[in-house]
Amino acid sequence: MPNDAGATLTREAVILGYRMLLGRDPESEDVIAHAQAAWPDLQTFGKALAGCAEFGLRHGSNPHALPPLDAPTHHIETEADAATLALMAAKTGAYWTRAGETAPHWSVLTEERFLPQNIADNLQAFYAAGAWDAQVVEATLARIGRRAEEFHHCVDYGCGVGRVTLQLARRFPQVTGLDISPPHLHLARETCRAAGFTHVTLAQVMPERLMPVESCDFWYSRIVLQHCPPPVTMNILRNTFRALTPGGVAIFQLPVWMQGYGFQLAPYLAGAPGAEMEMHAIPQRMILELADWQGLVLRDLREDSFLLGRPGAALSNTFAFEKVR
Repeated sequence: MPNDAGATLTREAVILGYRMLLGRDPESEDVIAHAQAAWPDLQTFGKALAGCAEFGLRHGSNPHALPPLDAPTHHIETEADAATLALMAAKTGAYWTRAGETAPHWSVLTEERFLPQNIADNLQAFYAAGAWDAQVVEATLARIGRRAEEFHHCVDYGCGVGRVTLQLARRFPQVTGLDISPPHLHLARETCRAAGFTHVTLAQVMPERLMPVESCDFWYSRIVLQHCPPPVTMNILRNTFRALTPGGVAIFQLPVWMQGYGFQLAPYLAGAPGAEMEMHAIPQRMILELADWQGLVLRDLREDSFLLGRPGAALSNTFAFEKVR
């Protein structure tokens, strides 16, 4: 993108800036006109785009800063009995239900423009941001030699208000959106109904049944599992891998290391789990071992930038597994 201070911000420059920095076109002509009115020249416009949360989601605040190769390991407990697992999941569900009741869109993308008092003017931009997830899906499938057309039943795990579900529904003949929060699901249902998608099913995840779909051949989740305690996430993945049919693919994102992070059941339960938005990590080795045990092969692994504001202090991976047996 040109960096000419003082140069007038043209319509073409706005479109180019969005494509280069955010990987998509502006949502509408109104958005283009707003950009031209808000930023007088190319330099201020470029700085504004580079400083927005969506840019951070794509690139990270410093995409080249990674944890060192000699980063220490941490003690993370990943298993719990059924009763403890259900208790933790219920606490997590209670938080997201509250979030869905008070600020459903902001809880998905924590930007000021998506707060309840601002969402009416930015609803189109909120749902347009889901297009990038579709690009991730298509690009990842292409890298592993697959296409969306090969799959029949897609599960969007942690679908929230349907931001990504809408995009997946344009690419798969059957889509199931799963979420633990009834208020989020209510909005997702309204959104899919308004879009005319009759091939989308929405269902609630329950603490005692964290993966309610018995069978699917494509499974997607991003910026979701990181908010679940490790035993909950491992249970979700275990049941997901079991539900995948032979040849099925799971693409999902998870933090695998965070500086100073550890997880032990006793102190966690002694605190106030579910009182706020939590961030968790699971060692990469445990994910790979679980997948291998369930008959999945790792087809693609990328270091991503979904942990905002933590350059060098955290590492997140996007995995693509294929079930071979």
